[in-house]
Amino acid sequence: MNNEIVLKLSKFAMIMSILGVCTLGICPAFGIMGIVVGLVFRNKGVQLNAECKKKIKISYILGAVSLLLFAVDIALAYIFLV
Repeated sequence: MNNEIVLKLSKFAMIMSILGVCTLGICPAFGIMGIVVGLVFRNKGVQLNAECKKKIKISYILGAVSLLLFAVDIALAYIFLV
């Protein structure tokens, strides 16, 4: 796979995960997109350089935080609306 494309996709994953955290998990799609890019790379056996590995690791962590914040949003909505 072209290294430039891999770098752009890893940047995309990191940005989407950051957006998921910045929106406090309101849209879980941002966090999921950040996680899925790394999973696709792993399933396809793409060789990543150190910079891409770092960005994918960050996107995994922030994507998980975004999904956790989504669960907190749902819980708060349930508590205050019921």
